[in-house]
Amino acid sequence: MVKSRQNKHLLTKITKTNRKRNKILVEIRKICKKNPKIKQKIKNIKNIDKKLYYAKVWLVTENQPLNILENSKERGWKNHHLDHIFPIALGYHTGLSPNKVGNIKNLRFIPYKENLNKGSKLTNESRNALKRIKRLKK
Repeated sequence: MVKSRQNKHLLTKITKTNRKRNKILVEIRKICKKNPKIKQKIKNIKNIDKKLYYAKVWLVTENQPLNILENSKERGWKNHHLDHIFPIALGYHTGLSPNKVGNIKNLRFIPYKENLNKGSKLTNESRNALKRIKRLKK
């Protein structure tokens, strides 16, 4: 009798976990359908909560008026990359809203090598960007 209750409880817990996972995956698919570029940017992320966060940040990012940023015409794989001054990874770990991390005030175009070297490091520029974006209302 006790074992039966434990098994039933465990099954319920697994079912709830699967429902949550499926709900997140559906949300990720919807975001990627709106903007197919995002799928490529998040494909290697295994943790689905983190993957959803990144997808939300990139959705906000791609909806910003990127053409007003310096070097926007230079955007390209081997030219200038779109950089989140305060990194997405740190935004995820600190619980910062995707709307703030993807905001135009946290974006710039920098040479691709510089962006690859920067990665998700916390720099003085990113500390300043964090102060700026924390003041945003969303």
